Amino acid sequence: MENKASQPTEDGQESNSTTKAVAEVLANHTKKPRFLQHVGIQHVHARSSNSNCQAELAKRGNVELRALVDTLTKQLKESEEARIGQDEEHRKRDEENRKKQAEMDAKLDFLLSQLQM
Repeated sequence: MENKASQPTEDGQESNSTTKAVAEVLANHTKKPRFLQHVGIQHVHARSSNSNCQAELAKRGNVELRALVDTLTKQLKESEEARIGQDEEHRKRDEENRKKQAEMDAKLDFLLSQLQM
């Protein structure tokens, strides 16, 4: 506030009054500057710039969140496809192992039957 009060006006004339400086600071930094209304000073400027900034941040945040969700969805799909591929490989290996085991069992049965004779 002191900085605002000591700054010269745009016309280069007298410095801003303390009341005006207080009004500007309160209007910019408080949500509902009722003090200004009670002392008979209207809002120096509306907080629309702050509201616009908040709306822009929310919009940007929504866009960033949407991009993040899209990225995560893509990664999830890729991961699911990779898991399905691995499942198929495991099934093929299991089938091959079962066939090899069946062949080994048959050979072992043949050898055991030869020994018993």
